[in-house]
Amino acid sequence: MPRVATVRWSVLLAALLFTLIAIATMQQAHAASVKKVQLYATDGYHTLAGGKQVYVWGYSLTNEPGSARFPGPRITAEEGDNVEVTVTNIGAHKPGADFQVHSMHVDGVDPEGHAGAILAAGQSETRQFTVNQAGSYFYYSSDPNGYARQMGLSGPFIVTAKDSAEQAWTGGPAYDKEYVFHLNEVDPVWHKAAEDGTVHDPQQFHPRYWTINGKSFPDLESDPETMIHGKTGENILVRLINPGFDEHPMHLHGHHFHVVAENGTPLPAPIEKDTVDLAPGETKDILINFKQAGHFPFHSHKILDNTNDGVYPGGLHTMTHIDWQDAGGGKIAIEAGSTHAAVNGEHVMLPVAPFQLKGDTYIPLTFVAAQFGGDLRERGADGSLVYRSQHTAWELWYVQQHAIWNGQQMQLPSPMLEMKGEPMIPAGVLATALCAQVEQDAASGAVTIEYEAGQECRSSEPDVTPPVVSATPQGGTYASSQQVTLSITDNDPSAAIYYTLDESAPTNGSAVYTAPISISAAATLKFIGIDSAGNASDVQTEVYTIEPSVEVMVDALDAVFSPAEVTIKPGTTVTWVLKSSMLHSVTSYDGLFDEQLSPDGQKSFSYTFNEPGTFGYVCVVHPFSMTGTVIVEDE
Repeated sequence: MPRVATVRWSVLLAALLFTLIAIATMQQAHAASVKKVQLYATDGYHTLAGGKQVYVWGYSLTNEPGSARFPGPRITAEEGDNVEVTVTNIGAHKPGADFQVHSMHVDGVDPEGHAGAILAAGQSETRQFTVNQAGSYFYYSSDPNGYARQMGLSGPFIVTAKDSAEQAWTGGPAYDKEYVFHLNEVDPVWHKAAEDGTVHDPQQFHPRYWTINGKSFPDLESDPETMIHGKTGENILVRLINPGFDEHPMHLHGHHFHVVAENGTPLPAPIEKDTVDLAPGETKDILINFKQAGHFPFHSHKILDNTNDGVYPGGLHTMTHIDWQDAGGGKIAIEAGSTHAAVNGEHVMLPVAPFQLKGDTYIPLTFVAAQFGGDLRERGADGSLVYRSQHTAWELWYVQQHAIWNGQQMQLPSPMLEMKGEPMIPAGVLATALCAQVEQDAASGAVTIEYEAGQECRSSEPDVTPPVVSATPQGGTYASSQQVTLSITDNDPSAAIYYTLDESAPTNGSAVYTAPISISAAATLKFIGIDSAGNASDVQTEVYTIEPSVEVMVDALDAVFSPAEVTIKPGTTVTWVLKSSMLHSVTSYDGLFDEQLSPDGQKSFSYTFNEPGTFGYVCVVHPFSMTGTVIVEDE
């Protein structure tokens, strides 16, 4: 019997030990499955469009005061994940600034109306929760009046489908690429109050900047996270997040899309739209299937949302760049006079019908760029177009046979022309510029082009071409301050402009041009362009004389105000004069004035500006082409 008892106790002890090991293993597995995120709340400065800096509050992944990010870092988890987020208030870097941090709220996960306690400097708070539904959410500092959200304490919280599946949610619609657009409005007066240590009245909310992921047009177009790039046939998921105070109707040109989820919840059925209203505190997921190649704007339908401090265009405006799916190469068949074409045997439509001129068939350059996988954009004030791909930089001008190819002078057999707004080039030049095989039938105008994208002609010659620089406007006598824009033309994307305003000769040690130069008094501007190969342009000199006038005249032409921007002193009268046979209005964004100019009625309107500031205005009849700005400088 004693022997049996010993055996039984041994079995029981072994079972107990196995159980304890199993429990410990399960606890370790559970602990390992928790996704941990550490955020640090602090302040900092954020650069807006035009180089303007604003004081912000924000979250950071770095334990360093002053390192705030605007918006906060993206947090990503999978359906079913246990997430642990720790927020530590490491305090403000700016002495004397107003800075407050509350408990973090995850919209769509925490109960509605949850407002947390204030976190003192040095204090941390840890939250754990399980994310059960894939979708788009956002987190923010949960003060009751949304003060911290305006200052920047918010960020995207994205829950993806299980096992990293590229689906909007597990079992939901599939996508090929994904973009997250975190929208914000910025009131610089509010941010300046916090920087100065005072509390701003949230009822006095007057935003002047609108951002996506912290950027505005034109910066959005150069950011791969906000400039949508894809191919025809691809499904692209765009997650729209609005933690702000205003509604933003987001509109896509050229295509419809499907709204598939709202506030992290899948819709019973997709809703087809070309404009989606994004209310304050709302998220919406849209799925776009691009059927046509080209460049298509994606922007807010509110005019004010498309401005930077009253200047149009700006704000919530980005672009989509869509290539043809078969842009890897192939064979194109085109005929003069027909908008029907074939690419690798598949029917496609051309934006404009090709035409014959002097024995060459002209074809749309936008179509060529889409097929060859290139990017086509306007260069600047000189109206040139630049085609860029991995191996090619090709700059062309309308009605000129002169072109620049990979930094070298190039003579076209015939000039680039314009037809119905489309740039048209002679098909034969593709053999020289892009190394395509081109066959033309002079009698019928039929063209066959065989090509391989990414395998264009390459230049092995060293870059010996100096940049070309220019100023707009040129030197002269003006009645008001001028914003001078410097432009550089060079194959080297690193080429830069250096300038002086003290009549000294500019060198690569002088000030680097990054934004328009304000000329408010007599000045001599000297500038030079230098590329990375050391090639330098001639030094250009422009002399400006400013002779202020009590009255400044602005012409209302058919499609523009001229000049579109004037800089004046307080007490100056601006008079708008109708010089068109069309009806126009002069309407201030701020409600200061709203007058109609009519060929059959009032043909001029005057307003005296007595207070410093920037005042934007628009013709409500032609809002996208006719905008202007009056800048009133302090005495």
